[in-house]
Amino acid sequence: MEMKVSLDTNVFLAVKNKEPEYEYSKKIIDSIEDKQLEGVMSTIVLAEVLVGFFQNKESDKANRFANKALLNYEMIDVTLETAQKAAKIRAETNIKLPDAIISASSIVAEVDYLISQDQKILKKINVKKISPKDFVEKIMQKDNVI
Repeated sequence: MEMKVSLDTNVFLAVKNKEPEYEYSKKIIDSIEDKQLEGVMSTIVLAEVLVGFFQNKESDKANRFANKALLNYEMIDVTLETAQKAAKIRAETNIKLPDAIISASSIVAEVDYLISQDQKILKKINVKKISPKDFVEKIMQKDNVI
């Protein structure tokens, strides 16, 4: 069975905005779309990414992203269990609620890694987390995923 990973919003935004080191995020997304990795996405991540498209009046791109996400990712809704875990994470770490929900979704989905650029999440959350660069260099190359 392939490795199961959850992606934070900033992984998608890095590619969309061609931010520094976005190539690492792109490799991960491409590997999910090629079914080499199993991708998990919180509905919060979907909403956060779509905001940028709608702000830029790019509803066609928003629809394409949403449809692609539904095809390639296991979507994790905010259930009672997720909400309770998120509240506990928020209370213990003081990170923003959307980040707590994304983290809780990763725990509920039992992912191998939560991939994020967010240093607060990487330091404070009790789930296996890693940056896109480290994931590509330390995990994907080692396991011959790429």
